[in-house]
Amino acid sequence: GGKGLGVVLVCFLVLGGWVGQADADLNVTFMNATQEMRDWCLATSCLPPSEIHLVVGENITFRVTAYLGVARNVSMGVLSDPGLPNEARVSGEMMQVWHNASAEEAVFREVAFTPSPPQAGLSYRICFHAFEPTNQNNSATFCATVRVAAPVPMFDNNLTIPNDGMMEVGVGCPVRLRLVVGDGGGSGYCVDVVSGRFDGTGVVPPMGELIPVSTTASPKIGTHDGCAAREFELAWYPQKGQEPNEYEYCVHARDTLCDGLACEQRSVERCYRVYVAKCKYCLATGETIMHAAARYRTDWLQLWGANTHIRNPDSIPAWSELVLGPTYTVQTGDTLQGISSRFGTTLGAILEANADIQVVDNEGMIVPGDKLCLLPYVCWDDVFSSAAGGHTPRETAPRIEF
Repeated sequence: GGKGLGVVLVCFLVLGGWVGQADADLNVTFMNATQEMRDWCLATSCLPPSEIHLVVGENITFRVTAYLGVARNVSMGVLSDPGLPNEARVSGEMMQVWHNASAEEAVFREVAFTPSPPQAGLSYRICFHAFEPTNQNNSATFCATVRVAAPVPMFDNNLTIPNDGMMEVGVGCPVRLRLVVGDGGGSGYCVDVVSGRFDGTGVVPPMGELIPVSTTASPKIGTHDGCAAREFELAWYPQKGQEPNEYEYCVHARDTLCDGLACEQRSVERCYRVYVAKCKYCLATGETIMHAAARYRTDWLQLWGANTHIRNPDSIPAWSELVLGPTYTVQTGDTLQGISSRFGTTLGAILEANADIQVVDNEGMIVPGDKLCLLPYVCWDDVFSSAAGGHTPRETAPRIEF
């Protein structure tokens, strides 16, 4: 009997020594190290990916879990360098049973973060340090990088009118340009179109409008509403007196979250050049060739003759462009009085059709090379001329694709 007891004692000591050796070799580890841990982590989200992407207003909460072994404590903290981003919060240490068969516990902490607009485009590295309190050399570190996507305002070149070259239009002719903008970074931030360059120059000309047309929504993420695309329209109808001039007007696209310097850094500009020509005029909805003749105090038969493409003067489509008359290039020695006599018109008619001529001491100032619009003078009743000069609502004008 004693011999048998001695064998049992030896076996116990051997087994006890093996268990103690294994326990001493246990290392602090962050969960997900073994297949068994990975399976458990899928259900409990015990460890985040090493890189996390989110947008402003999107809330994330992730858990970091560390493990040592049965009856062995482990502590975990956030390293002060690099620390936590502003707006982020971290919980205290919490315990969770991860291995039901042996009631093994793991320690975890949770981080909650909702980035604010000033944090757009920034990246943060958050590091956790887990260690055994009785042996701080037994430790491990895990770091995760959090990237907050920045808006990337851009014009959709497939849907937006290009800005190359010069557009030439007449007085009253509709200039309606389609502008489609969105977040080129794919994060769904909303983008606005604002008149003028960012520095305030190049604004839409007088009587021009920048009109919001539509917004295509994208799924909401946190407090970030989301816009897949937004469409705007530049609408301008050059007025009599704005010819012959070249206008450059600009717009810039910027995200709705930006503030101060961030707006300037992230905005993109687009400019358009329009030349308003002399001796050209577009009929608005409801206008006839008689209205155009009254507006320029000329003869409707003369206008009809100058526009051979018009077959029926009583049925002209809205926004048709009319040629008002011939243009004359000023020669050396020419005077306005001499030109008016030569072409059967009056000085007043020339001045009315050429708003760019400066008058000094009752004398129109012209130089060789100037272009003049010449219209035969007709005595029109001023009341009719005034009544015939108005446009009907602009929204009926077609969009002109330059």
